[in-house]
Amino acid sequence: MLKIAIVTGSTRPGRINRGVADWLVDYAAQRGDAEYELVDVADYNLPVFDESFPG
Repeated sequence: MLKIAIVTGSTRPGRINRGVADWLVDYAAQRGDAEYELVDVADYNLPVFDESFPG
């Protein structure tokens, strides 16, 4: 069976992407033609770059 990862894209406080990703996993699973897995980048000890952006 085809395996598809749905990856969150933010670790910031107040992020909403986890809720969106959870919804997408549930919605996609209804298709039944693939296995979907949520990968939350906040679960990994990734380096955080605290850079200021011009604005």
